[in-house]
This record gives sequence, C-alpha cells and structure tokens, in this order.
Amino acid sequence: MARDRANISIDIWSDADFRDLTPQAQALYFKLVSHPKLDYCGCVEFHPGRLAAMSREMTSGDVMVAAQELADKWFCVFDQTTDEVLVRSWVRHDGLMKQPRLAVSMAKAYGAIASNKIRAVVVHELQRYKKENKELPAWEKPQVMTVLKQPAVAVRETKTELTWDFPGFLPFTDMATTNATGNV
Repeated sequence: MARDRANISIDIWSDADFRDLTPQAQALYFKLVSHPKLDYCGCVEFHPGRLAAMSREMTSGDVMVAAQELADKWFCVFDQTTDEVLVRSWVRHDGLMKQPRLAVSMAKAYGAIASNKIRAVVVHELQRYKKENKELPAWEKPQVMTVLKQPAVAVRETKTELTWDFPGFLPFTDMATTNATGNV
C-alpha cells in the first residue's frame, strides 16, 4: 500500500526549535514530509532542482541553504553521496509503528536505503521510539526485530556539510568563509 497522506501534528508549532527555523527551512521540511516518494522510513531522494521546482521563485540554491539549516538543527539527515534525505522524526511521529503491517513496510523500506549514515539514524530513532512505546505489537515482527539489531547512531553524532554545486551560487556574502568547493 502506497502512502496517500502526510501526518503532521499541529504540535509542531509548539516546538521552539521548529519555530526558530527560517520560513524557507520550514517550507522545505513540509515539502519533504509530504513528498509523494517519501518512504515508510521517512527517506526520499534529495534532488535540490526538483524540490525547487515545486515552488514558484525557489532555486536549487535556496533549497541547499534551507537543507543545511535543517541538517544543522537535526531535523533532517542528508547524504549527498547517495542523494537521500531522512526526515529524522518521521517514524516516531507518523504513527505507522502502531500498525504492525506498516511496521513491516517500514522494515522493507529500510532495506532500500543506500546511505549507511541514514540507516544508522533510522535505527537509533526506532530504538528510541521502542523505549517509549514498549507495548506496541510491531516490535514482535521479525522484520522489525532485524532492523533494531542494525548499527545505530544518534543524529547529533552526525555531521552534514552540503556541497554547493551551482555555478555562481554562494550561500553567504562573506567570501572569506567559503572555500574553493563552495562549502561554508
């Protein structure tokens, strides 16, 4: 069964960290959460040009700036080597673990993630969620148990430095802080 909706809790507006994001970062977050190709782990391909095309007057550079902000604030995990992004708390907030069949779908989606960095964060988030919700029948599913045994890394132990591959684009006006590859 394919996803046909995005569950976004109105509690998001109670989160001081989310409210501290720029409007561009919030907009990118909502694009990712509601993206039609977002899988049951909260992972989707990361193509700045395609994401920019989803809004009028947004550029790939705008997406990259917002993406770096989401990474810096640990809302998302990006891996440019595999062109993937993870909405970190998606598994915890979507409610799919309350439905054992969807939990199996999540475990299958985990197997399709190419990035080891993202895979490790998914496992960590799943382990956190299990500690808070031990009673869920999803934890008994063999596929979910297999995922829980995989290497886990807390998002705060990851680092994302996105590469700016857009000719003529500099994310900040201070040229002294930008190196030759376009990293800040």
